[in-house]
This record gives sequence, structure tokens and C-alpha cells, in this order.
Amino acid sequence: MPALTRDEHDPQTFHIDWPALKAGLNPWKRHRKVAVDPFLVAKAIKAVMAECRDRTATGSPLVWNDFAVFLDLTDWSRIKKLEGTLVRDLGGVVEKELQTKKTEMVGPLNVRLVRDESGSVREGAAIVRGDFTETERLAPADPNEMTVRVGRTPRPLVTPTERVPEGAFAGGASTTGLRVEWPRGDAKVPDGSRIVLGRPHKPSSPGFVALTGASTKINKRQLWIEAGAGGVIIGRFSEANPVQVGGRLIQSGGQIAVDRFPLDVTLSNGEMSLTIHRVDGH
Repeated sequence: MPALTRDEHDPQTFHIDWPALKAGLNPWKRHRKVAVDPFLVAKAIKAVMAECRDRTATGSPLVWNDFAVFLDLTDWSRIKKLEGTLVRDLGGVVEKELQTKKTEMVGPLNVRLVRDESGSVREGAAIVRGDFTETERLAPADPNEMTVRVGRTPRPLVTPTERVPEGAFAGGASTTGLRVEWPRGDAKVPDGSRIVLGRPHKPSSPGFVALTGASTKINKRQLWIEAGAGGVIIGRFSEANPVQVGGRLIQSGGQIAVDRFPLDVTLSNGEMSLTIHRVDGH
């Protein structure tokens, strides 16, 4: 089995086989099980970076800067214990790779290591998705994930958690933005703010809105909603259950911008419905 396999449905998603990745070209190093460590995680990120085929207008090669690495619980728990070394070293590894390959990254590096909740990740494997994300589009760090964010210099930096204004939730002052409604609740999203929605769970992260009444068919982090410029941007997290906006399915890890309201959003093939309204304030 190859160490890296492109997903047949999403060209930016890759399946990692840890034993094959560790063995490289030497089959004698291939073992049935391997202990996933920061070195293997960095090796997987570099392998996925090399698969990016985008170029600048002048023809220079580009690489993705936003990576989601989905791990099974055993691998995630092991890496969590070594999180400090990963944060310390990953930025330098990526910067060296960029210089060696003479490629360009559109923004700061953002790597999220996520515990797989969907059962999509088999033992001894991982799923990695690469994407282009602007700095201001990065979602707030989640304490349930390991997030590594690195500036354009080799020295790694961990970005502090972004705070969401109190107005995004009940009790805040009225403001221009959006109102999201579902059968057992609602939430406000002021212009320029983003919220993450999903099944209620603890501990939750800043900016998270629990969909009261959600069943287990709703992911703990299924979608995010951002208000601004008179419209809305809705994104579906990688490996999350289906999200449909106005009857249009958002691909895994994708997003859609809409400027017409009210807007109907359906989760998990009809398991829950949301309605988004534009609020002009008063």
C-alpha cells in the first residue's frame, strides 16, 4: 500500500498509511504497527504539501497553508503528550521544505490535529486535508484539538485563542448581523464574527454554539457561520456529516457564500434544519 493516497472524491484530501510512510522506500522497515510521533506528522504534512498543483499567476508553485489531520484516538492521545515538541519544531521543518522546493505559501501555516469522531480513520492510518486559508479566516483554536500556527519566519508561534464578542450569543447588545434559528434555540452573529455550531459537548471552545436538541447524527463541530458585508459564509468541517445550504450540498471542508435571506440550512440529510435571517439592528 502506498504511504499517500489521494481521496477519489476530494482532490485535496489524502489518506496516510503510517507504516508505509515510516518505511519509505525500504520495505524491510515496514511494520504492521508504528508509534506515531511528531516526526511522522511532519513527514505527512510535507508529503501532502508536495501534492498541491496550484500555481501563482507567474507560474510559481504554491502549497496549501491550512491542514487538518484526522487521527484515531490512540494516535491522537500519543501525539497530545508530545504536543510541545510538535509546536516547537513544525514551523522550522515547513520553512526548510519551502526553501528546498522553492514554493510559496499564501499565508501562515495552520495545522489542526483532530480526533476522528466519524469512524472514517482506520487503525494505522490518518486523513489529511490541505487548503488555502487567509489569516482572518482561520477558525478559533479549539481545546479539543491540537493547533499549531506558525508565522512566515522559521520561529514557531502559537496564536492565542480568538475571542468572540458577547453579542454573538444571548444577552448581548443588539447589532447588525445574522440570527440563526433552529427548533430549540437561536444565536446571533454580529457582522465580522464567526461561530462554530454542533452537538452539545464539554468542554466547548470559545465561539462555539451548541445546537440544543441535536442527536448523535449531528457532529460536535459540523459547520461554521460567518457574517459580513450583508451576506453569510457557511463552511462544513472536514469529515463532518452533510451540510446543505438552500438545497446545495457543501463538499467536505468546503464553504459557500450567500447574500439572500432567509436562508435554509439542512444538517445530516434532514436530521436538523436551521434558518438564517439578516438582522439590521435597532
